[in-house]
Amino acid sequence: MLKKIIRRWLFIIACVVTLVALFYAEEDWRGRHAWNTYKREREAKGESFEWSSVVPPPVPDNQNFAAIPLFAELFPKPPHSPMLNAIRLPVCPPHPPEDQRTGVWRLGRAENLSMWKECLTNADLLAALSKYGPILQEITEASRRPYCRFPIRYEDSFAALLPHLNHMRSLARDYRLRALVELSAGQSDAALEDVQTILRLADKLNGEPIMISFLVRVAMLDIASQPIWEGLTAHRWNESQLAALQAPLEEVDQFASVAKMLQGERRFAYYTALWLHSHPAGFFAFLTSSPAIDFPSDERRTWLDQAIPSGWIDQNQLNIDRFYTETILPALDGEPRRISPGKMRQVDHVIGTMRTTPYTALCKYLLPSVTAVAKKAALSQTYVDEAVIACALDRYWLAHGEFPEKLEALTPQFIAKLPHDVINGEPLHYRRTVVGQYVLYSVGWNETDDGGQIAMKGVSQDFDRGDWVWFSQPQPQLSASERK
Repeated sequence: MLKKIIRRWLFIIACVVTLVALFYAEEDWRGRHAWNTYKREREAKGESFEWSSVVPPPVPDNQNFAAIPLFAELFPKPPHSPMLNAIRLPVCPPHPPEDQRTGVWRLGRAENLSMWKECLTNADLLAALSKYGPILQEITEASRRPYCRFPIRYEDSFAALLPHLNHMRSLARDYRLRALVELSAGQSDAALEDVQTILRLADKLNGEPIMISFLVRVAMLDIASQPIWEGLTAHRWNESQLAALQAPLEEVDQFASVAKMLQGERRFAYYTALWLHSHPAGFFAFLTSSPAIDFPSDERRTWLDQAIPSGWIDQNQLNIDRFYTETILPALDGEPRRISPGKMRQVDHVIGTMRTTPYTALCKYLLPSVTAVAKKAALSQTYVDEAVIACALDRYWLAHGEFPEKLEALTPQFIAKLPHDVINGEPLHYRRTVVGQYVLYSVGWNETDDGGQIAMKGVSQDFDRGDWVWFSQPQPQLSASERK
């Protein structure tokens, strides 16, 4: 009797083991087959899944901005760079966020340079900044090199080291402050060179097809806009300087940049899936953002990791890439230089309401917030376009002693073609206000003409509401209590 019971249980166990083995074999085969079939179809249409298809090729060191010693020392053992750290400006002001002494051109607020005199403990700001001079001069000269290729290991996916980005943004802040000081001292030629250097530095990141590089570039263009705006409001730029500022701004195309970035993020997801195949301990840690695993070296395996069929990773890989192909990229590939906020919200809604299954578990983690990225691109391109028009308007003012009644008067002498509003494709709104002033704006993310009024959320601008405005003059600033 006992032997019969044992044989029965052994048979049951053998059946269970066989069923489990069949389940894993079937899931692994289905996932691998589905992914390989999809991949072959995409490759037959000319699609490549390799980073080499979106990363620019190597260039000679003497033409490569990233090859100068200041940056070369960051790789491969970041993030220590004594010389770059030495010219990092202090955090200023050391006051609460509502302190209004920091210049924010989007709010019509000029920089209060007395703040920096306190921070740098020197009433002569040019003298205080002179210690940065030799390194900044080296950067300025190197920025004229035609290419920039930092040795980023893109194939490391989320473990790729990007130590240069923080330094690039910090350098932009250095040049921003020095340009503002130079403008206040009447040294507009020197200020022009510093602003042009910021624009060149921002352009150096344009070849990096990853989201963080795109966002840093957006931030650097915003940083450059403060001295451009302050020079315009005070009419400190002459005709040739305005033309020199206008030309590189006209070349900025944030829509091409965001498209390239999304292609890079697509490959980021592909390489993450490859990494998960060889690091099963990362699957649950990746989903839970667990600090217990040191990516990518720690290969501790739990029973949960062992329980995951590799076919599930293939299915996630397939669904992520298909979502890029069928949903994300088509939503951005509409009319030229246009972004529809409604379409972007629909894409994010689809991602947010996606049912979590073993085949989609990674999707919400590896698919970007399309609305956030698209809004950044639209906002950045709008402000760049407004800066271009503002330069043309000031050139008109220098020639005629007043601003034109309509923007069309700027063409073709001061601008070849007027950029349209990237939100609705219509002309940007413009009107003269009092003598010698105007307001220029886009309808913004709410797609509503609010009459050139920005919206606030506490002490910060609310980019979801209100218009995206370029003011021709500094604006009265409300206190935090007045905004409530």
